[in-house]
Amino acid sequence: MKKVLAFLLVILLIPIVYQCIPSYAEEGALLNVDDIIKNVDPDKVTQAQFKEYYKTIEGKKAKGQGKVVKVFSGGKNIHRVRILTSASEPEKGYNVVLFTIQDAPSELEKNDKIFFEGEVGHIIPYKGASIDLHGTYKKTGEK
Repeated sequence: MKKVLAFLLVILLIPIVYQCIPSYAEEGALLNVDDIIKNVDPDKVTQAQFKEYYKTIEGKKAKGQGKVVKVFSGGKNIHRVRILTSASEPEKGYNVVLFTIQDAPSELEKNDKIFFEGEVGHIIPYKGASIDLHGTYKKTGEK
């Protein structure tokens, strides 16, 4: 009985999960994470400019590449990957936080280079701007 329930649960969740994971085939329409980071730099834009720009990008898909700084295991199988891109060198040491259902804790290590994409969530200007993305990653194969 448990196996049947588990199977039904998987069947019901597949379409939901599929819709949540961005496709690398849509790259032409994706925003560039480095451009976003530069456009929300708290040292270069006012709070009003920041809010206006954020309204135009919130929920849109963005892509980028960078170096893994740290990986956190998450509850409900949503893991966090802190990433540093070439756009800035924030005091906190990262400028992207990728929330993903991929098995990042077992697949990624510090300093791995990755491509990533996802939906723009929060942008935090504290100690240098950082963007929350909800999406996926691919390792570049480089260290």
